[in-house]
Amino acid sequence: MSGDGVRVLRILGREYSIKAPAGEERALQDAAALLQAEIAASKKKYPYVTSNELLLLSALNLCARQLAPSDEAAQDSETLARLSALNRRILAHLQSQD
Repeated sequence: MSGDGVRVLRILGREYSIKAPAGEERALQDAAALLQAEIAASKKKYPYVTSNELLLLSALNLCARQLAPSDEAAQDSETLARLSALNRRILAHLQSQD
């Protein structure tokens, strides 16, 4: 590792020299490690695909996981709206009994 932010990452047996912005070197290394782990998992599932196909499958899997929380957030928002509506109905009912 050098002081100029350049990191050498090894992905699929090939080395890449990538310059990271100051303070983001660790995030770059973590991202490369995550990608390499995903590639290894994809290789176990699909042992006969090419390196390019492995990289593509792995990237798509990571992207799909990244998008999944937004679906959960939408469901949480819908649940919160339903709970708020239910709370208003309960309060209205309780107030009408007074």
